[in-house]
Amino acid sequence: MVKLLDGKTAVVTGAGRGIGKATALLYADHGANLVLVDIDPAPLEEAVKEVEAKGVKAIAVAANITKADECVNVFTKALELSPDGVDILANIAGITRDAVIHKMTEDEWNFVIDVNLKGTYNMVQASVPAMRDKAKAEGIAKPRSIINISSTSGVKGNSGQINYAAAKAGINGITRTTAKEWARFNIRSNSIAPGFIETRLTSAPSDDPKLGIPEQQMQMIQMLYSQTGLQRKEGMGKPEDIANIALFFASDLSSYVSGQVLTAAGAMIDSY
Repeated sequence: MVKLLDGKTAVVTGAGRGIGKATALLYADHGANLVLVDIDPAPLEEAVKEVEAKGVKAIAVAANITKADECVNVFTKALELSPDGVDILANIAGITRDAVIHKMTEDEWNFVIDVNLKGTYNMVQASVPAMRDKAKAEGIAKPRSIINISSTSGVKGNSGQINYAAAKAGINGITRTTAKEWARFNIRSNSIAPGFIETRLTSAPSDDPKLGIPEQQMQMIQMLYSQTGLQRKEGMGKPEDIANIALFFASDLSSYVSGQVLTAAGAMIDSY
């Protein structure tokens, strides 16, 4: 197998579970050394073990990305692992707290905006010493890439997700602005806008009532998918589907692509 990220160093947030973990494992398969970031230490350490088993270097940094100083520490650790800098930043950490507008609390609004939007901004800004400054020092800089996770909710809105839709639309703004400001340093910036992806945020409700999708809503999603979604053996979207796109954006295959928002929703009508 051709290793598309051989010798590169990547920082991946939300790496303990779901899309973040799938992306970290795929990056490892393609030769990248990894700085894995998550707020939950236990799944993060397990992810590091799985990544290291693939023969690459990996470190875990438990961090709350809503805290700017903790994001700075992520890149301090990254530069210890890779003094030449970071090649890839994959901002994948995210959260939902759904409610219709007239029932949404200020805490629900602030929490989702802080994690998804402010967290992405914090990580991009904290990356400056390890990405922008390293590129500036190189003259003609080697290619680097930032990948942000948006959502179809951020492209078209979604009932019950005004906080999430606003945050994800804001991420698209961050993506395009970073692309314009940092193009001179050969740093690309792109967003992926997934539709329905099977993660703990979209699973049946668990012991945590703030996570998961109610059964009635899940039935509607499944019906929509059966009518308009891609019919394949894998079924609806999996974390690996988004990881594959994150690999494309991280690799030199996308060397002339920047400032884009790519929808990945399996042709479901609700994605447009």
